[in-house]
Amino acid sequence: MKVVLSILLLVFLFTLPVLAAPSLDEINQRVCLRFEEDLSRLAAIMEEVRRREGITETRVAFGGVDTAIESADYQITYAAEALAYQRARKHPNLGSLKSNLEVLRNKILQAKREVSKVL
Repeated sequence: MKVVLSILLLVFLFTLPVLAAPSLDEINQRVCLRFEEDLSRLAAIMEEVRRREGITETRVAFGGVDTAIESADYQITYAAEALAYQRARKHPNLGSLKSNLEVLRNKILQAKREVSKVL
């Protein structure tokens, strides 16, 4: 009886961390949530800048930018689209996930640099 209980206890202890380990999709979603918060802050900053400057509308498509504000708006939109794509993507392994998150991080950092140029 003690042997059976010991075996069950060992099986339970070794399978618990495996069951508790987050999947690649969960990791992806958590990181994307954090990146989304950053992009929301950047968008709010640009909204305030446009309000203070009296700019009612800036629509930038295909990178046709003339001002620093348009450039920042474009980079935020570009990063937001990359974020949406990243959330939907399924990753076969950890290396793929890390690589794609690194690319997304660089796009968000570029958006931050453009916003800082406006300020």
